[in-house]
Amino acid sequence: MKRVLWAAAMLAILSVGCGDDSSAGGNDAGPGVDGAVDPDGGPGVDGTIDPDGTVDPDGGPNPLCVTGDGWCLSHDSRRFCVGGQWQEETCASGSGCVQGACVTAACSDECTLEEVDGARTCELFDMSSGTWVTPDPAGSLHDRARAYTQWLRRDGSMYGGVGNASYSDPPTYSNVTGLGGLGDSAIWTGTYLAAEALRLRETGAADARNNVIDLVETLHLWFNVTGQPGLLARFVAPSGGGHPVSLNDLDCADTRTHCNVSYDGQTYDYIGHISRDQYQGVMLGYALAYEALGAQDEATRALIRDDVVELMNELMTERTVPIAITYNGTDIPAFDVNMRFTVLDPAMMSNGQLQLTIDSNNPDDSTMTGFQEFIPDLQDVLSQMPLIGSMVPSIPRAGSGVMLASFFRVGMEVTEGIVGYENDHATLADYYANHSGVGGNVNDWLAIASQWSYNGDCGAKYYANNIVAEPMYNLARLETDATLRSTILNDVLHNRLWAEHQGTKNSFFYFMYAANYPNADGAIGPEGAAQLAGFPPPPRIKVAVDQRTAAQYLPHESGCTDQVDHSSAVDVAHRVVSDFIWQRHPWGLYDPGYANQTFPGVDYLAAYWFGRHHGFISDDTPSQCLVWR
Repeated sequence: MKRVLWAAAMLAILSVGCGDDSSAGGNDAGPGVDGAVDPDGGPGVDGTIDPDGTVDPDGGPNPLCVTGDGWCLSHDSRRFCVGGQWQEETCASGSGCVQGACVTAACSDECTLEEVDGARTCELFDMSSGTWVTPDPAGSLHDRARAYTQWLRRDGSMYGGVGNASYSDPPTYSNVTGLGGLGDSAIWTGTYLAAEALRLRETGAADARNNVIDLVETLHLWFNVTGQPGLLARFVAPSGGGHPVSLNDLDCADTRTHCNVSYDGQTYDYIGHISRDQYQGVMLGYALAYEALGAQDEATRALIRDDVVELMNELMTERTVPIAITYNGTDIPAFDVNMRFTVLDPAMMSNGQLQLTIDSNNPDDSTMTGFQEFIPDLQDVLSQMPLIGSMVPSIPRAGSGVMLASFFRVGMEVTEGIVGYENDHATLADYYANHSGVGGNVNDWLAIASQWSYNGDCGAKYYANNIVAEPMYNLARLETDATLRSTILNDVLHNRLWAEHQGTKNSFFYFMYAANYPNADGAIGPEGAAQLAGFPPPPRIKVAVDQRTAAQYLPHESGCTDQVDHSSAVDVAHRVVSDFIWQRHPWGLYDPGYANQTFPGVDYLAAYWFGRHHGFISDDTPSQCLVWR
């Protein structure tokens, strides 16, 4: 049972003898069952305040309340700590709340553009002039981000998950008929969480905090509805149909879709048969959300912590399982194999067996059923094959080396200094640094990661670059050991990833690299910002693109149809439109388009907030914010 559920049960038992200890009162002079501060000033059972940050009427001290801490409740109000006590205030006229402080002629968003709540509508307000203003997504990068958030939350997501909306009525785009791309919803929902977490850090916006909490709760469901520790679902919806629009990939007749699954008193349908790319967005979002949330959000941070620890425990577990392998076209009868760095998926097993098909010349194209692995060298598994195992060469997978090391660093981050997780943290740190069994430790994984290369193939598998870039961001910034950090930054990030992708005008990767590599060229961040400015306002329509005769994109790449020479790249403003353009190759010159299809804009939001967070983009509307009107 999850540790948070065990804690909840214990607190419920305690409540029988302690009476009512809600934030509104209670007179037992004992600790609060829900973690709130009691009227007598005693700390809550778990040492935290309520999830909403409330304290009891007598203003008793909270052990987690540190003078100077605070957060925005709305565009012009905040909760803050003075002398160990939480207080609330409305900012003075002409001032608003930014990053938990009242600031003159500035404010942060409290709602989503054009959102409606009863008689209220969310509109843009200028704090300096005291007037309502019209957003300018074409001229303002910040307003463009607000507009993409509006479209994504209104049409590009359902049940908390991100998808690609299609419409019946272009160019009006008011009637959504379906949501597609749900098989990849986990990676983009997690990446959207990363964007919202950085927005929360940069602005303190009340609605960013709400969105982060909602997205974490969604992904927590996706991590647990499968019933298998560490096994992530691609997308989850309530069972029974009746969805507002067609969910194109949620098909109960498909073997990867599991329907009428019971979890937490409800039934769900979910898309399974997970792939390792889906974990990358989720772990990126989880790490950044954990850092953005404060003590008042401990309930949400606990969800992140438990999901990450459960995943890491699965990856560290060494198990013996039956597996049938097709190796270079030869079928190997099922045999028992010792595996690690693996999450099992019993619902997808065949006769209780794992299935693996591998071409040793293209190991990243391996297909697997019944499990998902992050094994840096597949020789560890294939060498156990009967008769021919001893002849299997090393099959290094540099991407898996980055992913595995990154996951461990996130696991160590979310358990560091947390009461009750001391053993988890110590186990993770020891395995990471010292594991001497098969599979090795971080030194072995980085030696493999340092072999990373990209097989161009006319950009057919360019998405593999993003699958490495997202975990690389966490690994590069979280590693504290000087020797390991040097290997990560120099041997992997700079000498491999950047050497391959400089000049590709990939704003997302430019910001990630320039923010972490200490000797990065100072022009890289501004170039990424300039390219991002070419990203059009929403809706993100799959418009037709034809740059085949454009002088600036001559000559074309020999052997690749309708692509600019790979020593250059197409500007973002002219690029072929896709779901997340940073995972698509930057050389395409032609696409017929499809006016009914749109994409959610997570690519813009992620790049914009990464640029803002790392100082490559400035706020161009500092006095304006979205306010209920």
